[in-house]
Amino acid sequence: MSSLPGLFEICAPREDILQGALTEADYAADLAQVLKGTAPKSYQDPAIFFSTTHPTRGLRNLLSNVCLRLGGKKDQVASIFRLDTNYGGGKTHALIALAHVARGMQGVATIDEFLSPALVPSTPVHVAAFDGENADPVNGHAVGDGIRAYTPWGEIAYALGGAPAYNLIRNSDEKGIAPGADTIKELFGEHPTLILIDELSIYLRKQGARDLASAAKQLTAFLTALFKAVESSPNAALVYTLAIGKKDKKASDAYSQENQIIADMMQEAESVSARKATLLDPTEEDETIKVLRRRLFAHIDAAGAKRIVDAYARLWEQNKESLPSFGLKEKHREAFYEGFPLHPEMIATLKEKTSTLGNFQRVRGMLRLLARTISRLWEQKPKDTYAVHLHH
Repeated sequence: MSSLPGLFEICAPREDILQGALTEADYAADLAQVLKGTAPKSYQDPAIFFSTTHPTRGLRNLLSNVCLRLGGKKDQVASIFRLDTNYGGGKTHALIALAHVARGMQGVATIDEFLSPALVPSTPVHVAAFDGENADPVNGHAVGDGIRAYTPWGEIAYALGGAPAYNLIRNSDEKGIAPGADTIKELFGEHPTLILIDELSIYLRKQGARDLASAAKQLTAFLTALFKAVESSPNAALVYTLAIGKKDKKASDAYSQENQIIADMMQEAESVSARKATLLDPTEEDETIKVLRRRLFAHIDAAGAKRIVDAYARLWEQNKESLPSFGLKEKHREAFYEGFPLHPEMIATLKEKTSTLGNFQRVRGMLRLLARTISRLWEQKPKDTYAVHLHH
């Protein structure tokens, strides 16, 4: 294989990967920080954010369908959407993408990768988000104008209309009693409205220190009222996250008990409102390697990559009596083409082995490992390296 171009000739990692400059904050997307304008640049700047984001099927469906709803289009399919994967599966990342789209995707040159440019909202969208990580049900979360909100409905009200909107439901917020659907709908007004709810399980864990049963009842009542308010508003959409496994429909992360409670709440809210949430997975299993590759590499020479993968295939064929059957399967060769320079056996091992770790953060966890690996690999540049293997 000595006549082939080497890995370091045809692939260029992104600068932050190359420099080993990613911090924990860069791995953990924070919706609240993005909405406040205080997030790391990789999340805050729409152009950078979308340049490192792979347009998965789930993300494209989410952005298009939510924008159809916000625009009051006749071909909209739903008003309520649920992002449902295990921890680290891209849920918060998808909510951040929605927030940027609602704000017009300023500076993004490749909008059509993610949705039709005609669907990007041309009128201001009121965006309100509740992030359970930042909530403080005991002391109140400072939202502005000297106001401290104690509940999801308090934070959402202020985000939609500032102090006047918050004052409309102040009593409900301070007493921890859910407002009615008509009151919530009044907060929307006539504006296109996008409600994003993330990490409810963490909020419920904080409530559990006081009275979990009472808090759960009020949260259920709020979600039921919110579902009804959104459904009856032609240009309003709700997107919420839930860390539940696709196969067994069970929660398995650190907040598994709370996630299971919330899943039951949502089911009750759906039954009362007679409208089920449209379920979307931001990153399906077969798209994981594409998500990783886009985030890790700024440039990959396609022609050079094909030459290298073809050379691997020839070696597998010539030595098939001595090697495992992996390389003889066409689907594995295609996976190598699509994920190059990440060797498919390495990705398969990461998926299979780390899936036994209950709290492993799926795509985010793999990104953390691979970013360090690639930074070190490009620093050392060992000879005769043509792909990123498991032994690296």
